Amino acid sequence: MKPILLILAATLPVATAAPDGKQLFTMNCSACHLLDQMVVGPSLVEMRGIYDGKPDEFVKWSIAPQKKRPGAIDMPSMVHVGEEGLRAIYAHVMEVSKGAVEKKAEKGDPYAASPTQAARPQVMRIFMPDASPASIAVALDDINSLCWDAGSSRLRYAWTGGFIDGFPYWKGNGNGLAKLLGPVRYTEETSPFGADAEVKFLGYRLEGGLPVFRYTVAGRMVTESYAPVAEGMGFVRSFTVVTPEPLVLDFPEQSGVTVAADKGKLEGGKLALTPAEAAAFTLTFSLK
Repeated sequence: MKPILLILAATLPVATAAPDGKQLFTMNCSACHLLDQMVVGPSLVEMRGIYDGKPDEFVKWSIAPQKKRPGAIDMPSMVHVGEEGLRAIYAHVMEVSKGAVEKKAEKGDPYAASPTQAARPQVMRIFMPDASPASIAVALDDINSLCWDAGSSRLRYAWTGGFIDGFPYWKGNGNGLAKLLGPVRYTEETSPFGADAEVKFLGYRLEGGLPVFRYTVAGRMVTESYAPVAEGMGFVRSFTVVTPEPLVLDFPEQSGVTVAADKGKLEGGKLALTPAEAAAFTLTFSLK
């Protein structure tokens, strides 16, 4: 009887956690859709009016959106979220928009004085200078911020001072770029894995409000996460890389930037790691 029980247990479906609609909305939709005001895309109030009781139509539109509004930028396909994730987003939109009323668009940056924009850390999908349309702005704290490009799965640059002024983006209805509120201190022209690295972005999750990016490089699984330094200007950058071979990563030497690694051998901006060291390592970028 015991072997039969084991076989039956092995055939039972494994329960998986339901998608978090709020988190998925924050990561994929919040940069363009506000609760009660049209900015780049329609408000959640307007979306409720269109799709209340119509989850299938919401999912269909999200996967293959068409142009509805003259003068508005085209919405990108959300096919990467998956149908189950889109249904979770739909449920979140329907819930938070209950009883809300549409209001007229205000002048200026609608996020500038909001508690959401002022909170730290902050993660925002928005069009950024010198990055692809899939860029993600991250305010680590009140001093240190960075631009991570999901299109090429890599850090573009880091700056200090304020975060961003999103008004050029909102005013341009998605055709403008956010403005950095401080000078760029560090840049990377290519991926640390190499200019010809074959990368595939797999999304990100939030831990303590900060993103943990997931992607593959030539089929090798990578995670990359960030945190502010304990004091002053800079950031801590942590990687996990699954690789059967030694790894050499390139972090370009730049004026005013000091880099320290807790694993491997760092020399001339190149970090050499054994497979065991690559499994989990951290770099600290101190900015002057």
